[in-house]
Amino acid sequence: MSSRILVTQLSQDLSLPAWLDQQDLERLVRQEIPEFRKIDTLRCKWEVQLSQPALCVQLQVLVAENKKRQVNYLIKSPESLSIGLKVPIKGDFQVERHMYEIVLPALEELYKNADKSIHFSPSVFKTNQKFNQIYLEYILNKGYAVANSLKGLSVTAMEGVLSKLAAYHAGTACYIERNSGKFRELPKLGNLLKSDGEVDELKGLYQMRFHEGLRSNDAREYEDKVYVKVEAKLDARASFNVILNGSCWPNNVLIQVDAFGNVKDSLFSDFHAAKYGPAIYDLFSLLLTAPAEKSSRFDGYVKFYHDHLIENLTLLKFQGKKTSLTDLQLDLLKYGHWGFESATEILPILLSDFGSNDTDELFKNPVFGEQIRELLPWLENRGYIEED
Repeated sequence: MSSRILVTQLSQDLSLPAWLDQQDLERLVRQEIPEFRKIDTLRCKWEVQLSQPALCVQLQVLVAENKKRQVNYLIKSPESLSIGLKVPIKGDFQVERHMYEIVLPALEELYKNADKSIHFSPSVFKTNQKFNQIYLEYILNKGYAVANSLKGLSVTAMEGVLSKLAAYHAGTACYIERNSGKFRELPKLGNLLKSDGEVDELKGLYQMRFHEGLRSNDAREYEDKVYVKVEAKLDARASFNVILNGSCWPNNVLIQVDAFGNVKDSLFSDFHAAKYGPAIYDLFSLLLTAPAEKSSRFDGYVKFYHDHLIENLTLLKFQGKKTSLTDLQLDLLKYGHWGFESATEILPILLSDFGSNDTDELFKNPVFGEQIRELLPWLENRGYIEED
């Protein structure tokens, strides 16, 4: 059996935000339900445990013969970027719209042409009027749950998520290969590593709080070994590059499991940090935040991912150089600081109370303390921590 999965929590009821037009909602419902008459009742709540919080709108609508039906939508907008705990990652709402409207449908079509039905996100709804929101199918009441768990995901759950990540990366590699120049429609990881005031300030704050918490986490021997590392220039020409999810953490993964804990399906709920760059960026992000056994099974998970990556590249008839397992391992060493950042800047957020904005408490969490005491020696032994 898998470890307990936390069901997404809703914040308290809200009134309809000013940026959300009820007429757009009515148009959307009419597209889905032709016999729609009017909205009877409406409730709004923030889904705060998702990687990027989104607004859940629950509608009870009147249809023909005065019958009632309930419909739910998950709505994203630029305004939702200001909700919840901040992560030191640069994102862009317009990039996310591009992913949902252009890239993801193209990936699914690639697999359809190879006789494989696959989805990478909840279904996207469109209305007849232009608006700056994304309307997604609300599938958290259809057997899916946010994959985040304080104890971490089991081996079988991790393998289910890794197989979907491998399929996503393989699909994006083929999409870029067959559509020359398409990667220019998205930001490059290298460009995002350049100085950004807000991101740099947040990274500095989190690393300072992490360093201050080493004693309380019984890891004071690392006080002179870890520091805020200035990003090295990214030279990814020799790497296996894909369209990264960019926020590949367990609270960005929706999973559907069977009675034995096996993942029947997994979907990504967020693409606002999507960018073009080395695949191992997503791999580090996932493997150092999601599994229960992060260090002891790390290499096995990398091998599992690689096997499925090659399987999907072959299925899609990828013509470029297929990255070897050795190539991936070399990239993991070359960009080991991404692993350190995932463990020290992202992991504490995922183990926290998502309703809290207290950065001091993030690094005093005993669950984080237990996990970071395991990870620091492992990171050091693999060369992912460099002494100043």
